[in-house]
Amino acid sequence: MLKKIIGWVFVVILFTTTPGCQNKAVFVTTRGQDFMDTLGRQIILHGINLVEKDARKQYLCSNKEETYRKFRDWGFNVVRLGIIWDGLEPEPGRYNEKMFKCLDRNIAWAKKYGLYVVLDMHQDLYSVKYSDGAPLWATLDEGKPLINGEIWSDAYLLSPAIQTAFDNFWANKPAPDGTGIQDHYALLWKKIAKRYANNPEVIGYDLMNEPFPGSDAEKYVKMMLQAYGQWLKETGKNAPGGEKELLALWNDPESRMEAMESLNDTGVYKRVLSAVLPLSKLFEEGPLYRMYTRVGQAIRQVDTNHILFLEHNYFCNPGVPSQIKIPATGKNGTRDNKVAYAPHGYDLLLDTKAYSHAGNKRVSYLLNVIEQTSSRLNIPVMVGEWGAFHSMDSAFYRQGKSILDIFMKRKMGETFWCYFNGIEKYTFFKVLNRPYPMAVNGKLENYSFDPEDNRFSAVWFSLSSLENPSLFYLPSVTPEDEVKINIVPEGGGYRIRYHENKKGAVVSVNPMKKSGLRNIFMRY
Repeated sequence: MLKKIIGWVFVVILFTTTPGCQNKAVFVTTRGQDFMDTLGRQIILHGINLVEKDARKQYLCSNKEETYRKFRDWGFNVVRLGIIWDGLEPEPGRYNEKMFKCLDRNIAWAKKYGLYVVLDMHQDLYSVKYSDGAPLWATLDEGKPLINGEIWSDAYLLSPAIQTAFDNFWANKPAPDGTGIQDHYALLWKKIAKRYANNPEVIGYDLMNEPFPGSDAEKYVKMMLQAYGQWLKETGKNAPGGEKELLALWNDPESRMEAMESLNDTGVYKRVLSAVLPLSKLFEEGPLYRMYTRVGQAIRQVDTNHILFLEHNYFCNPGVPSQIKIPATGKNGTRDNKVAYAPHGYDLLLDTKAYSHAGNKRVSYLLNVIEQTSSRLNIPVMVGEWGAFHSMDSAFYRQGKSILDIFMKRKMGETFWCYFNGIEKYTFFKVLNRPYPMAVNGKLENYSFDPEDNRFSAVWFSLSSLENPSLFYLPSVTPEDEVKINIVPEGGGYRIRYHENKKGAVVSVNPMKKSGLRNIFMRY
């Protein structure tokens, strides 16, 4: 208890002595492992991805205002908005003003409905030549073959074309105009940042979706297969004789499921993933760090307001501890002071027919590793993608509830993958459309929600130095519904503000005159 009291005293000192903490800021920012809003309140980012990858649909130009209204009504406060390099820079150095105007329109809709935006430079398999991302002119695959696997993402591991294109990106090989393709990438980000430098609805830039290390992928796969094969031998199980046999075992759907069962053991799982840690570290501290620094420096030339969201490398997605470093964007090579961590939170079975049988133990292990990286860097987390549920299977509801429990326990921000028409009709949607602390006047201690009986509670250390109310989202309720709310101490009371369509509301809790712990209990 003494430790907590000391912590609360530190919170009071921090908020009352930090320059400008009592004044209205202009932009969402970071403080340690927390996101802070423009009024100095701690916020939990809870939202969804919105991305159109198809060039034939004009990328984000196909989005509709109605979608953003739905997001507001469902309680989201942030959209991870996908932008595509090919759409923004179709030729070297020539930017597509029409696409930028579509982006302007999306951000204006977000503002209208009270939503933050994180701009995500999205790619899958690097390029529009294979899926989405880089334009053709920036796809230097040297004529290597494209090889696809059973699921779309297998092409990362199998295709020389994709691996070579990434190699040349990391090497900053020249585009047709003689400028390095990574330099082009940085200049595009600079143009984006300059356009939105003074826009408070945009809270930051996700610099690259799932950075992939290129042809070293073969080494990663070999190391993990060897570690798995060695474990099989040590446990007396039948182990295939060589790398090709192990790979065949992994590629076969039936034997892959058997392997997944053994990887539910977190000890075995950690052992297999740890095999690639040295190689992953070399990439993240080398090519990935240099790219983040190059792009970050380009952005900071025109924009010092927004948060840089960093992703770890593709092979950290299952739970390899990331070794990413904060880029040196300041004067004299100092670390950037507005950075967040934006990992993804998927199980290994993602995109397979067996995804509904995904292992919660593996996802729990992954999110624990993510928390460790956040602590190491002392920056906040917004899990940029998780879920990707796609059917009425009740297993997805159970998975979502399990992941939600971890998010709440660790107070992580997150954006679900991904919006599609009719998503609200699916059983897992109740996990998304849920109560949560949108903004707290002070420091959030903990919160919880049980979707089985619609019970929500939260504890926070309220600060008298902050005059604005704490906000809690309450889903699906109307003025006619019975809502039970109890706040201890009651302080200045509360009010409920319903959405225009009378479905969903925000509970606004007035601050106390004295700093101290507060509890809120809601049932609806």
